[in-house]
Amino acid sequence: MNKISSVDICEGVSFSHINSKKFKNFGISFVFFSPIEDKLASNLSVLISVLSDSCEKFQNFKDLNKQLEEMYGAYLDYCISKIGNYHVVDLSILATDDRFTINNEKNISKVVDLICELIFNPLVSNNSFNEQIVSRRKKEIIELIDAQISNKRTWSLIKCKQNMFKNEKCGISKYGSKSEVLNITGESLFKVYKSMLESSRVKIMMVSSSDCSDIVTKLKKNFASIRKNLSFDFEPNKFVIPNEAKNISEKMKVQQCKFVMGFRTPFIKPQKTHAMSLFSAIFGGIPTSKLFMSVREKMNLCYYCSSRFDSATGAMYVESGIEESNFEKAKSEILNQLTKIQNGEITDEEINDAKNYLIQRANSISDSMGRFQDWFICQYPFGQSETPEEYAKEISEISKKNIIDCSSKIYLDTIYVLKKEG
Repeated sequence: MNKISSVDICEGVSFSHINSKKFKNFGISFVFFSPIEDKLASNLSVLISVLSDSCEKFQNFKDLNKQLEEMYGAYLDYCISKIGNYHVVDLSILATDDRFTINNEKNISKVVDLICELIFNPLVSNNSFNEQIVSRRKKEIIELIDAQISNKRTWSLIKCKQNMFKNEKCGISKYGSKSEVLNITGESLFKVYKSMLESSRVKIMMVSSSDCSDIVTKLKKNFASIRKNLSFDFEPNKFVIPNEAKNISEKMKVQQCKFVMGFRTPFIKPQKTHAMSLFSAIFGGIPTSKLFMSVREKMNLCYYCSSRFDSATGAMYVESGIEESNFEKAKSEILNQLTKIQNGEITDEEINDAKNYLIQRANSISDSMGRFQDWFICQYPFGQSETPEEYAKEISEISKKNIIDCSSKIYLDTIYVLKKEG
């Protein structure tokens, strides 16, 4: 098992180090959490892209890339996501671990210095980011927004979420909106940057085989000049039983009808949500699930039919690609399979198949540095630090009764259908 240690850098900033010799590379990620709002999401999405572009020391992308190459071909990336009601932006670098450098060169220290340069010393003039860089990065975020629309399965899920959480923060897009992105200027973005440093909560994750005491010292030095003014505490999503299911239908140019059912459940982090994850796997999360075997294979009503559970919001989604004429039959059979589980119609084989799937997936997490970091980052807003091994053990101990209890607390909230035009 990998050794994991954590330390507070300052108020609202936590550093965790996963000591592992499994990888030839090491990775470090700066992850910023803020309560999600449409305007703020747009600004933070553009901001993290701008911060990955240049800094005071390396004032253009060419010079920055040259520096990355000199650090054994280090790879710089950013990520934009949501966890429940919180917007998450992440700047990370993957690079060669010190064990594999020439003459034991301290590559980790150099990489940490670089990512700190990008975050704490960006390219700014007169309290404004460079307008050309901002313009270029705004286009990049708009392309990401458009790409969501191009993938109709992804878009249908997004639209279901937006309608399901219409008056709640977790319904806001992780990229914000095009209109807000277009309104961003270098000056307005600098104000957001200052606010992000001062008011966001930060999780810094590092995976390496080296001692990290000097890295902690560097981080404390960089954050020493930041006056943290934390304006929020992490709070779980609220559970509300829907009065009745909303039915939303739209038309676009699609090859097949896309159909998403959104369910609310009271199983929301930071409480234990593992039994609900196991239920979702049995219901529609694996190739031997009830939805796959019944709706797709036996009745041939759809091209795909699967379920996924979001423990940050307590929402479960059933996604299906169907012919429009099969909509009512597919919906009826999905609800019928839910009723069967509620009535205890689950075999030991179905439970064991689902457990084995989730346990194997958990055991493979430490094989990927990115997935390993993400595992702990996703738990940070909930004050949890469960290891994949601990998760696997808890999954193995869930009883049939636990699964049936979960199924009795699932409420249909939204049905979204994307139909063919014409």
